Amino acid sequence: MSAKNGKKMGLGLKILLGILGLIVVAVAGVFIYFQVNKEKITDAMFDSARNIEDYVGQQMPAFDVEQPDGTHLTKDGLLDGKDVMAVVLYASWCGPCEKEFPEMDSVYQKYQDKMSMVGIDVDGLDQMKDVEEYAQNHNLSFPLAYGVDNETLDFVKTSSYPTTLLVDRNGTICLWRVGSVHSAEDFEKLVTLFMGDDYTEKHPAYYSFYAYGHDKAIAGVEFSVTTPNGVETYTTDEEGGCYVVYDERADMSVKVLSVPDGVQIVDNGETTTGMISTMVRLPVR
Repeated sequence: MSAKNGKKMGLGLKILLGILGLIVVAVAGVFIYFQVNKEKITDAMFDSARNIEDYVGQQMPAFDVEQPDGTHLTKDGLLDGKDVMAVVLYASWCGPCEKEFPEMDSVYQKYQDKMSMVGIDVDGLDQMKDVEEYAQNHNLSFPLAYGVDNETLDFVKTSSYPTTLLVDRNGTICLWRVGSVHSAEDFEKLVTLFMGDDYTEKHPAYYSFYAYGHDKAIAGVEFSVTTPNGVETYTTDEEGGCYVVYDERADMSVKVLSVPDGVQIVDNGETTTGMISTMVRLPVR
């Protein structure tokens, strides 16, 4: 090897190491930023969930989205002969989307004779090839489509992923949820509300209750929710969460009953679910 070629290889290695160094610094910077601002970011998520526009009860507009193989999916086509349609707006980089999809897919496989489902990538950072790669890597039964810059989806634009819509057989949006579906059991409870010959329009609620303070999740917070059917009591899990499906949505009172040692109750331990919120922060710290 000549000295000239050796110098070129040495320079190339330095450039490569420099690029890798910048990537490491950038990733570390994002991680540190998230850790420092975790509570602010979390609060912003709660505000977003509480202040979403209320689409429930409105007709789902007609839409037409394309799959990577060129096949088009439409609202009427997906609803044809089905009791309910699930539409999930997602992004290829969304961790909660990746976590919920297998749970939802297991329910879809069980009830696909009565329900349809589609995941639509609506994130501006993604392209059709990202949808194709996602489909190849995740082996899902329900179809995935690309919806960026699609005028037929203007009605359902969102920047919070995942966002899930449940549309009944009449084309009515009956649930609009910001945030992931926690389990297959929860998703099954939701979609089966729309099945059966005796169906009448339902507007279920699916809440994520979180106990969070001092930059950490708080497990073991006991709280009650006053529902239209009475008072129900729950406890947050190891991740500080509790996920509950209700047959009908309502503005329900929430009361923290007890907390672990070292945790404080604020605002008298009282809050509400809100009529259209999907995430509720419990008043503890």
